Amino acid sequence: MAKRSTPQSPTHKGFHYDEPNDRLEVYYNTSLKGSFGTANGLQTEVARLGTASAIDSAGAGTIEADMTFVAPADLKLVSAWRMNLTASDVTKGTAVTSASYRRMNLITNTAGTGSGTNIVASLNATASVDSKETRSFTIAASTVPANAIVLCSHLTVGANTAKGTDMAANVVMIAYELV
Repeated sequence: MAKRSTPQSPTHKGFHYDEPNDRLEVYYNTSLKGSFGTANGLQTEVARLGTASAIDSAGAGTIEADMTFVAPADLKLVSAWRMNLTASDVTKGTAVTSASYRRMNLITNTAGTGSGTNIVASLNATASVDSKETRSFTIAASTVPANAIVLCSHLTVGANTAKGTDMAANVVMIAYELV
């Protein structure tokens, strides 16, 4: 049988050893969710946390249903970022103390498995940003234990106005290293 770099089943869920690239990959419904390199020891891996639909100014704060990542082992969060997919973000003003803006938090249980309320990264969207632009999260507490669930929440800071704080549809990515 030929050595393949990707699984061939249309509904593959689980692990696949990519022998040509010497790495273990994690798939869910044939979508690559992450990988672990074996040749070079500690490596930075990138995973898609998920996507979120657009939220208007009066949109309630929530935990995004499609933004979930389960730590495969103890890991260190290296960076996180968000990119608008279809439109621009709009904020009302730019001063953090008086503006109306959206805040996104990556939360987990830093003491054990499952989900929790510890903020491991946050992003204050205090200025308008165009489509396909990225924003970086600030890493607060970077260690995530094995089997902990990283979730993404968002809320409006300041007034829920009719002319501001719109959050565009977006994707959130994380980079991590196993420890």
